[in-house]
Amino acid sequence: MISFRVLHPPPFDFFQSRSLPLDLVCAVEFSSKTKALQFEKTLLSISYLRHVRLEGSRPFQVLWSVSWPQAFLLNKSLSAFSRIARQIETGLKGYNREGFWALRLKNERSRSWSRKTQIMGILNVTPDSFSDGGRYLDPQRGAEQALRLQEEGADWIDVGGESTRPGAIKVSAGEEKKRILPVIRACAKMLRIPISVDTYKAEVARAAVGEGVQMVNDISAMTLDPQMGKTVSVLKVPVILMHMKGKPKTMQKKPVYRDVVGDILGYLRSRLDYARQCGIAEDRVLVDPGFGFGKTDQHNLALLRGLWQFKVLGKPIVSGPSRKGTLGRLLGGLPPEQRVEATAAAVTTSVLQGADFVRVHDVQSMARVVKIADAIRYGE
Repeated sequence: MISFRVLHPPPFDFFQSRSLPLDLVCAVEFSSKTKALQFEKTLLSISYLRHVRLEGSRPFQVLWSVSWPQAFLLNKSLSAFSRIARQIETGLKGYNREGFWALRLKNERSRSWSRKTQIMGILNVTPDSFSDGGRYLDPQRGAEQALRLQEEGADWIDVGGESTRPGAIKVSAGEEKKRILPVIRACAKMLRIPISVDTYKAEVARAAVGEGVQMVNDISAMTLDPQMGKTVSVLKVPVILMHMKGKPKTMQKKPVYRDVVGDILGYLRSRLDYARQCGIAEDRVLVDPGFGFGKTDQHNLALLRGLWQFKVLGKPIVSGPSRKGTLGRLLGGLPPEQRVEATAAAVTTSVLQGADFVRVHDVQSMARVVKIADAIRYGE
């Protein structure tokens, strides 16, 4: 494992304080101490780097500080560490990138946005979803709800046919298709915004795209179905790679991390490598740290605080805290339908910490929240 990070400062503090002598604090994590020592030795020979040091154990972390202009010179001195050099180059571009993205959709169409957080409206076509299970199983009702979410400000509709709440039981691909395909078919006729499908099954993804879906949202980052990577590549649609520890049925049984942000950053980097190996284009991949999926309440809060650190992956960041259990527990046990204000706080934090997409149930209220958060973030 080799993983580059920017530890300090958050990019929004850094780029709004150009007059101050701020340095970047960077790190590369290694599973091998020998490689970490070799990298540390190389960095110590570079005159413009400061505070170079090796810390920790498995992973071993080499840290240094550097000014912004000099950070881009580092690659020239890392000919013996080509993989790290590529990560640093991508990471600095991602750290500096703010709000300008384009996703290449099916048939080479492009969907771009500028300095506006995208809102994914959730449409659960399940009898047992934690928030609105059973409400939109009928295709006409599902399509009407999707149309309502579009009018309330959604940029995408995310259709799911299997509950992935903690402890959820897996359903077959046949059952999942039976639930979602009629709804997707009805939505595709009525909506002017694109549809994504929330599934980790290649068979379901293939059928959904055949009915007009433009993106796959895979909670397992293409790990639960070995055919998903190749399927997405052939379908030529974007995919959201989300982190989940374990499976929905077991993911909340005492999840443990050494460093929740660092661990998930390394995991998502490995899944991006896998996506490249499958032939998925760079402009068809998004990342999601997976709020609520195999995390304690403290893990989830740490992810929100450190969301900006995922910018070094150079991909749009998706955040999905809407109505999640952590929010209810922090408010003394409130049920999902009473977590709107808590969701607003988590969505605001997500936007200000770097999210490019937020996935929400309450589109009308969250669209207003996002509009103000975007104004604060982008200065407009």
